[in-house]
Amino acid sequence: MAERTVDTVLVRWYERPAQSGTIAERWLRAAAEHLPEAMPRRYGDVEPLRGRGTDGFVEAFGRAPDLFFLVGSPPVHHASLTARGGPTSVHTLQAELPADDERVNAFALALVHPGMTYVSASIERGLTLDRGTLWGPAPSPGEPYLAPRGEWLGLPPEPPVWCWFGPDYRREVARDVDGVDVAGGLLRTGGPWVHPSLCARPAEIDPSRRRAPRMPAGPRPSLWQRLRKR
Repeated sequence: MAERTVDTVLVRWYERPAQSGTIAERWLRAAAEHLPEAMPRRYGDVEPLRGRGTDGFVEAFGRAPDLFFLVGSPPVHHASLTARGGPTSVHTLQAELPADDERVNAFALALVHPGMTYVSASIERGLTLDRGTLWGPAPSPGEPYLAPRGEWLGLPPEPPVWCWFGPDYRREVARDVDGVDVAGGLLRTGGPWVHPSLCARPAEIDPSRRRAPRMPAGPRPSLWQRLRKR
């Protein structure tokens, strides 16, 4: 297949692994029900991805040292799951679909639970798709990554196409954001954005200044976690 330029929906889930079930099992259940194209065709923790289909998928994820990758069926081109990391795990899906695609949204929300901090869908424009593999960086990227090294920085400075705030943020954002209650959190699809004090500052050069000035206790790094990073 010839190389071409594509726009993709970028979905990210941020969760606290200590309060979450195995994402690999939840992924398979949600994909089977809502988005069969997200079922793994190939998977593994290093390239080339040698796993095939769903057989052994959960077990291979359990052995992965860090990130675990999978390739679905078009239009789902790429996904990554955090197997091990810091206090916040991040899972990502990229699909050549609009951000308001009903199946993507149903799949995304099927994975939420009380230990999840935040879920969002944004659009990445201008990625290269070559023989089923996505290449970047995108000239027009999606929402910035909000948990480098597993450390939650806060909400994005600009609103995504849609997002879900978990119970940790439900009360914090309700006064500023229009949304509907979904799975114990708040689903926002438009309207005003959150107070600036809740927003990360990913463009700051000094890493110590990238964290939001205010965040709820749940995803906030503990003093012990901060000392370990020094």
